[in-house]
Amino acid sequence: MDRRTFLQGGMSAAALGVLARQGIALSSKGDCVDTGAATLASARPFKHIPLHPKSVMVDGIPFARWFDGDFFGNEEMPFHTCENCFDGGKPPSPTEEVDVAIVGGGISGLSTAYLLREFKPVVFELRPRFGGAAQGEVWAGTRYSLGSAYVITPDPGTFLEQIYSELNLPQVVEVDQGEMMMELGGEVLDGFWRGEGSSPQDAAAFAAYAAVVQQMANVDYPDIPLPDGDVQWILDLDQKSLKQDIEEKMGMPAPPLLAAAIQSYCYSSFVGGWDEISAAGGWNFLAAEEFGRWVAPGGNAYMAQQLWNKLLVHEDPQRSGCSGEFLRGQCAVVDVRLAPRKRVQVTYRDARGMHRSLLAKRVVMACPKMLCKYIIHDIDVIDPPKLQAMHDLTYQAYVMVNVLINKPFKKEFYDIFLLRDGHFPMSPDQAADNPLVIDVLNGGFARANDSETTVLTLYWPLPFTTARFTLIAEDAWENYAASLAGQLKQILGIVGLTPSDVRQVRMTRWGHAVPLHRPNLIAGGVVENLRRPYEDLVYFVNQDNWALPAIENCLLDAEIFAPQVAAGLRK
Repeated sequence: MDRRTFLQGGMSAAALGVLARQGIALSSKGDCVDTGAATLASARPFKHIPLHPKSVMVDGIPFARWFDGDFFGNEEMPFHTCENCFDGGKPPSPTEEVDVAIVGGGISGLSTAYLLREFKPVVFELRPRFGGAAQGEVWAGTRYSLGSAYVITPDPGTFLEQIYSELNLPQVVEVDQGEMMMELGGEVLDGFWRGEGSSPQDAAAFAAYAAVVQQMANVDYPDIPLPDGDVQWILDLDQKSLKQDIEEKMGMPAPPLLAAAIQSYCYSSFVGGWDEISAAGGWNFLAAEEFGRWVAPGGNAYMAQQLWNKLLVHEDPQRSGCSGEFLRGQCAVVDVRLAPRKRVQVTYRDARGMHRSLLAKRVVMACPKMLCKYIIHDIDVIDPPKLQAMHDLTYQAYVMVNVLINKPFKKEFYDIFLLRDGHFPMSPDQAADNPLVIDVLNGGFARANDSETTVLTLYWPLPFTTARFTLIAEDAWENYAASLAGQLKQILGIVGLTPSDVRQVRMTRWGHAVPLHRPNLIAGGVVENLRRPYEDLVYFVNQDNWALPAIENCLLDAEIFAPQVAAGLRK
């Protein structure tokens, strides 16, 4: 009998006999188990901020001390130490059995759990709060995002339109259909993409670029996930950089100002330059903006909270010891391995620091592949191509900033990109030398009622490979706060505010937030290896399945793989 057969059931009776002799009984459905999870109240995607939060002053501006988001210190970064080195060399024996375990409580995990809700899935989230990069906060009645902020207007009759409707998005969103606004030399331009602010000699290039965007949006839009039928033209796009494809389609090089504007968009959306990302992924994002953006209160944290609420019905508040049976916050999965009887053993470190294990009939890895490659036991032996695909991904860092403003804000805009004097970092080295906030959003854009306060949300991508180390350095917070304070004074002036209007600045760091969509990831088969199930027991749903930082990809892959999981459970 080979090793794989053994793991998948060849010695199941003997293995279960060992569990019985050890006096360990797997819990049956309906039993209450002590999960060690954080309390449900503390694990909600939205967190409320005091009206007058405590601050420290940096260059005359009040800041919240320390970061949100990645809360851990340098020595606590996930899997930078051996978190699955167990006493005696083995994880603890399982004490419960479930149908589905989902590793990751962001939009990918929550949406997959929602589609599989009939099986009462257990969802693990390593952070204290669910939502992943779609967490949010509430201050003075305004919800705002700590990460992803909007979705593209869905096509009628699609799965996306259906699930958005089930989550109540159409009733609360504001639709941003305006032209992307650009700041240049301190002036906000509504018609930048139509040549406003550019020289007459650049007019032809701006017109050519606008025509290319319309063609890609309305005729040649590259759907990702790949549609049925002939997709060779999308694979061909994937083998080019976005810069190469744009300039080929324009029939001319982009002049410096246009190149800087496209670069700013790519940094903000992909945390990579237009010469670093695939044309297929680039157009999938960029051209979709032409369809308009749906902005919910709190950005995509609203979606996370709605999914959380839908799943909360499985929790039983009458059983005090059962809180967190299905939504297990601050529970970091550290080991996933094949087990007898075609089960998967999932071991996690609970909120108290204890290791616990359960058995699952199916597992969905809804966390980044940079964690999966450490968590899945023996993947190097059982599925080397999948492990190599995980190694082929690179991730870029991001800082989100929310500026709490203690006065109403009448400026009508959703998003302004900041070009400053038009000279913009065009390479990772230049970006590392001068990390810039790229765009400023009206964080209360979808607020339902008037308010005496405002929130500005700043996107601060860090498109260089060493950025994550700058975020975990001992003096990381001090360095980023000092850099931001100088930039913020200029940004406030652009939108008609002053430092005295600021109640507090809150920084959120995401050290490995965005997978870089390099050329040839789809055409070269990397994505195929990332997405396919592992031994037909472990499935993968995450934005990095396609190396794209898009909420839509989380949902669309959940739509694809949840039915496969359900079919396996019904056999």
